[in-house]
Amino acid sequence: MENIIYAYTRKDAIADGFQVEIDLKTSRSAGIIYPVYMNRTVWDRYVEVPKEMTGYQDEAGRLWDILWMFAISARKTPGAELLFKFICQLPKDEPWLDNEHSEEGEFQRLITLKSMVGPVDIDDPSPAITIMFPNED
Repeated sequence: MENIIYAYTRKDAIADGFQVEIDLKTSRSAGIIYPVYMNRTVWDRYVEVPKEMTGYQDEAGRLWDILWMFAISARKTPGAELLFKFICQLPKDEPWLDNEHSEEGEFQRLITLKSMVGPVDIDDPSPAITIMFPNED
């Protein structure tokens, strides 16, 4: 057996702020049985409410949209990697990213994200889901 010289674990990524652990109660209410983690880049862009939209949107609703659309898509996909879509409102002056496409209305964008199933961490091989941008690993 080879000795591990260095490993950057999921625990490290959460502690460093690069990943966000989704509350089990929230993900289970969307029908997801495995723990869910989200890359900080996805959280910051699609879950955090832009200041221009506070008052009529909240983080819980935006997170629910992502989890629900993931859950629906995951039921149709047998593999460990999945691309899924959802609609998100962003300020009209917010720059467009490669994974965002035009939808009706000036604030709505059709977003594509990727999810992968892998181990919870290096010391816990049970399955977990990580949601990220399509170009991330």
